[in-house]
Amino acid sequence: MPPKITKVSKKRKTSSSSNQSTLDAFRRVATPPKASRDAAAPESSVAPMMIDHDNSIAAKATLGTFSRPSQPKVIVRNFKEPPLRELPNDYFEEIWENHRRLLLMIFQKQPIRTSLQLAYEACETVCRYHKAEEVYRRLESELLVQIQQLATSLLEGLKISDGEFITTLNREWVELCSALVLIRNVFMELDRRYLIRATEYSSIIDLGKQLFREHVIESAKVRSTAISKLLALITEDRNGNTIDKTLVRSLVTMLVELNMYSDVFEPAFLKSTGDYYRAEADRLLQQLSVPGYLMHASRRYEEEADQRINEYLEPSSRTRLLEAVKTQFVYAKIDQILEKGFDGMMETMDKEPLHILYTSIVSDRGVSQLRIALSNYIKHRGTELIKDPKQDSRMITSLLTYKAKLDEIVRDCFHNDDMFLHALKDSFETFVNSRRAKPAELLAKFIDSKLRANSKQKNTEEDLNQLLDRVLVIFRYLQGKDAFEAFYKRFLSKRLLLSRSASNDMEKSVLAKLKTECGSGFTKNLEAMFKDIEVSGDLSSQFKSSNEFPSDNAMGFQVNVLAQGIWPTYSMCEFTLPPQMQEYQTAFETFYTSKFKGRRLTWQNSLASCAVKAHFKSGVKDLTVSLLQTAVLLLFNDVDTLGYSDIAQATNMEEKELKRTLQSLSCGQHKLLLKDSSGMEVATTDSFKYNSEFTASSVRLKINVLQQEQSGEERKATETKVLVDRQHQLEAAIVRIMKAKRRLNHTELMNELFAQVKFPLEASDIKKRIESLIDREYLGRDEESSGTYIYK
Repeated sequence: MPPKITKVSKKRKTSSSSNQSTLDAFRRVATPPKASRDAAAPESSVAPMMIDHDNSIAAKATLGTFSRPSQPKVIVRNFKEPPLRELPNDYFEEIWENHRRLLLMIFQKQPIRTSLQLAYEACETVCRYHKAEEVYRRLESELLVQIQQLATSLLEGLKISDGEFITTLNREWVELCSALVLIRNVFMELDRRYLIRATEYSSIIDLGKQLFREHVIESAKVRSTAISKLLALITEDRNGNTIDKTLVRSLVTMLVELNMYSDVFEPAFLKSTGDYYRAEADRLLQQLSVPGYLMHASRRYEEEADQRINEYLEPSSRTRLLEAVKTQFVYAKIDQILEKGFDGMMETMDKEPLHILYTSIVSDRGVSQLRIALSNYIKHRGTELIKDPKQDSRMITSLLTYKAKLDEIVRDCFHNDDMFLHALKDSFETFVNSRRAKPAELLAKFIDSKLRANSKQKNTEEDLNQLLDRVLVIFRYLQGKDAFEAFYKRFLSKRLLLSRSASNDMEKSVLAKLKTECGSGFTKNLEAMFKDIEVSGDLSSQFKSSNEFPSDNAMGFQVNVLAQGIWPTYSMCEFTLPPQMQEYQTAFETFYTSKFKGRRLTWQNSLASCAVKAHFKSGVKDLTVSLLQTAVLLLFNDVDTLGYSDIAQATNMEEKELKRTLQSLSCGQHKLLLKDSSGMEVATTDSFKYNSEFTASSVRLKINVLQQEQSGEERKATETKVLVDRQHQLEAAIVRIMKAKRRLNHTELMNELFAQVKFPLEASDIKKRIESLIDREYLGRDEESSGTYIYK
């Protein structure tokens, strides 16, 4: 016995108070002496562990203070199993015979005529007398006999007929489980004292199930029949027929409890599933459209992964089962699906089937085939949108609609998968640049149509901003951004010079967006154009207040002074101005040259516009016309009819420009002049009469100015300028690279150029520039290797 541990507590000193007697509630409690306690507790009655408490707690009390009681003394005695006498053998045999009869009653489903409580106590007794192992051996033997009889019965039933086999098997299993539960309750003490400690089984129930597996289910005939019948029931369920799902669930539970579900049943079940859906997929892919086929596949996914798992299969099979179904419906048929219906689903935006297709193969290598199919579709359909010159007027609108459609599909169907986003970007960029500079020109023209003041579509600033954001997405795909800049600059100059810009804020907003995309170098000249317009406004105000301004002040006069290297170049159009206009022009020249010494003005009269009042019998109209048109119209102030030669002599205008001007006045929507010949062409023999009978519902009219629209010559000039600029940039890049590397072969130089130059390159163009640089002795060839270049 361990030594007694006593704890001595130091008591607090108390004062001797006359009221101490009033706290006599804390008194010493007397206990019997140690010897008497030991005598009162004989060895045979000692519990497995006894803890004695010394309840002698001394307490003294004084007024206003308590003393701390001493801790109880704890005594711990060692556990020692009391010795048991040997259980008589005949008594043990009698007890087992009673247990055996009870087992027979349970297995044979007879009424139990003995007390289960007495049977339990008898088992407890023999186990305490070290007979647990013998009881276990005899119980195992009895269980084995009964289960072998059950196996024999099932096999004999199979020989006669297997129609009700699976129902019989389930019934026998359920009854066995019920019997094992009852047996385990009777032999509970055997579980505790022997099975858990000395065997591999956790309980008698586990023992019985293991015997059932070894002698019943692992029989080749029983197992194969049970599995095949169970799979047949599941197939019937898949075919839409009514089956006993409770029976299937019970049998699946049996296989789980026998540890045969994953190793025995599931492989056969997945193979059966694959065979079933392979045949169904082959049949339906021929009968249904691809969207209908994929919708059917989705319903099958739900049936297998949700309904059957919840009703009678194990949740652990969900992933493998769904994979088996997807393999047959999509993985194995991906080539046929994509070839037969992918483009059609993309055209009609069948988003749900596309989403099903993506989610079915997202974790498989088939997803790369889907990405390739998307890329091919984007290129093919996009090329159709831009390759027809007859559709150029609608190209940008079609591209915006097409891009919005693709974005929606990638977002809703492909979950914005990075792989598909990259495919969209690369494919869009490929087909947009297949027509070289044409998309860049049309994109600049589209923006121009939205920013012009006379745009037919009146968009709010917010709508216009959203539209421009979408347009800039197309702009990002352009490889020839320098071509876009050239065309945009030309359109911008028309808007600024002819005061046709709808909003100065929107113009600057577009520049800010372009600057964000391409840097300040891209928009430097465009920003300088706005600066020129602002400076020109200040100059016009100073001119009006100067001494050079004509004193009659008969008309308004506004001059835009433009820096030559910033603005686009235009062809000169020489003609004779009306005398009054010539007076104002000469006066401004005098004013400007006096203010800025050494500068010279070159007049671009073909870009000028005028606002004039025209008198007709129907009333006065305010006309907005070009300066060329004005020069012609003013000739009719003195006469009603003039011939072509008279107009040409008075204006000294080039024949091409004169015919274009007369055509706009006599053959357009508003016929201010009447031509004596029919048709749209103007001949040198035609004569023109002022149309005093002209009528129009509007007071303010704008006469379409053909020469203000970008002509074929201007377009060609812009393209030529872009090509020349590219040649200079390419040569500069070659010299810069060679200066840094000093020596490169042709392939290395090509790779460097493709990496550094932003616009699209052709190998033939690079070769021409290299030869030009060699001729001008910027580069030289290696004497030993003609394919190697040396910087000089």
